[in-house]
Amino acid sequence: FKIKEIEINGVENADINLLNIRLEKFKYNNFFMVSRNQMADSIIDIDFINNVLIKKIYPDKVEIKIKEHKIIGIISKDKKKYILSEEGIIIKKYNKKFESLPIIYGKDAQNYFPQFYKFLKEINFNINEIKSLKYFDTKRWDIFLINDRLIKLPSNKDETKKSLNKFIAINKDNKFNKFKIFDFRVKNQLIVK
Repeated sequence: FKIKEIEINGVENADINLLNIRLEKFKYNNFFMVSRNQMADSIIDIDFINNVLIKKIYPDKVEIKIKEHKIIGIISKDKKKYILSEEGIIIKKYNKKFESLPIIYGKDAQNYFPQFYKFLKEINFNINEIKSLKYFDTKRWDIFLINDRLIKLPSNKDETKKSLNKFIAINKDNKFNKFKIFDFRVKNQLIVK
């Protein structure tokens, strides 16, 4: 019994040609002698691949389901762009199809953004409105929106949550349309410009 067919599913961003090349060596090998771990180990290091599920279908087929990393932003570092996954993995293969994602910059921003991203999702902040985010050594963020508004957040997580919830509320109020800067860095104060 030899492996005659290898079916790959779930690939959106990973290099399908590289996947096929790496898996080619398993074709026409004994179905029972090739382990799922061997196959998974040969492709798990390819950019964008997070997880691999391999199912052998008797007598001669192998089905491979790829789970890719969820891409949440673009890291701008040393005048180069990289892609950042939800798990904090930096993928060096930048692709212009991700240009609509927010750009993240600041020293070690890639280490802190995945957690901040989850926080933004928890409070229902519209991620699609974000153009870029800057991380500061003082453990605080500035959020630049696509409508040219700037939100300056405090360092304290509880205060950040209050500030963002307040911004979400006032962002819907037409009285605040003329303001471009919303500075929440001083506790219990909002400075608008």
